[in-house]
Amino acid sequence: MQYVRFLAILLLMVCNGIRANTVAKEGMPIIAYFGVPDWQTTEENFRVFSECGFTVSLYPHYPNIDLLRKACRYAEKHSVQVLGKCPEMVSSPAYAVNILKQEKGFFGYFIQDEPNAPDIRKREKEIVAIRRYDNEHPCYINLHPYYHKEWVEPTLKVKTYEEYLKVASAASCQQISFDFYPVTTAGIRPTWYHNLEMIRKESLKSGKPFWGFVLSMPHDVPFTPNTYYPTPTIAAMRLQIYSNLAYGAQAIQYFTYWTPSNEEGFNFHDAPISRDGKKTKTYAVVQQMNKELSVVSRLFYGAKVTSVRHLGGALPEGTSRQNTMPVNLKQLKVVSAKGAIISLLNKEGKQYMAIVNKDPQRAMTVLIEKKNDTPRHVTKELKEEAMKQRYVVPAGDVLLFMLK
Repeated sequence: MQYVRFLAILLLMVCNGIRANTVAKEGMPIIAYFGVPDWQTTEENFRVFSECGFTVSLYPHYPNIDLLRKACRYAEKHSVQVLGKCPEMVSSPAYAVNILKQEKGFFGYFIQDEPNAPDIRKREKEIVAIRRYDNEHPCYINLHPYYHKEWVEPTLKVKTYEEYLKVASAASCQQISFDFYPVTTAGIRPTWYHNLEMIRKESLKSGKPFWGFVLSMPHDVPFTPNTYYPTPTIAAMRLQIYSNLAYGAQAIQYFTYWTPSNEEGFNFHDAPISRDGKKTKTYAVVQQMNKELSVVSRLFYGAKVTSVRHLGGALPEGTSRQNTMPVNLKQLKVVSAKGAIISLLNKEGKQYMAIVNKDPQRAMTVLIEKKNDTPRHVTKELKEEAMKQRYVVPAGDVLLFMLK
């Protein structure tokens, strides 16, 4: 009897180990840019990181491969992974890659953040060298946003943002990642949705999924007097995350988890973890958001977004208005000054609709009427239920339906 009990315990331990090794690879990646930093590489810090709801800790400055491996092993113990960079990845790619790809807590290879077009072409040699030995783990480049047209040529070294995206998608990275922080004290940046439109178009054209960002750390906006990124609220985070998902994002990244040192006048402060390693008030907000996201993202992860349109309010630059009625609906109306995103997506043989409230401060009313008994409301716990004719959508939030 004791022998049987021992075997049962051993089997349970093995199964738990398997789950711990694979859980970070299942579902949509929830990535923290500037996750657990090199000088804070402890098992305890990875435990706290995991409890915040992240699945990947991104840190680009490991001083050597040994410390990166150590971080991967601590991460694995808490069912998360590390996306990182160490000097050996460039100086000795065969050596570094053949070591790192064996680590179950390793997610991928950091290449560069916000390169211009010539920089992307230069980094291609590094990516090719890595992929010669490992085609499974992603190589990561994160792109500049499209804040305004006049900024493109001097910064990105190309004439248009679309050309910049073509250069990026031609590189050997497996995804297109970009950051854009739309919520400022001066209001929503006007080019945000245009940026999402261009990213989505290049993603569809190249066949590479795109990854989006959400801001989780207040800081100043350099070169823009009297404007700053405010302390993130759950509504502002929802707006950014659900807008990205509505456009087809296949990973959500936060900037940042650990508060970095202040450089170039950004005045970084109050990320989920302070510079000295303590939880801030932002930690609980991000933890709440990630708990919600870990469930809702299952609908969007692996789905094919077939249409993204805007309804109500002024039409943002570069976008299209929802002028046709989605399948099996008789009426769809939003009561909101800012309007909504209407995203149609296919997943596992069903067609869904996501409606995102574009206002990070006020609730929105949705009036909806079905043609037949097929459409169903989908809760944020992904449970189907009977559809009502009126819904109130909180600030920045999403409303989901199964249409067909």
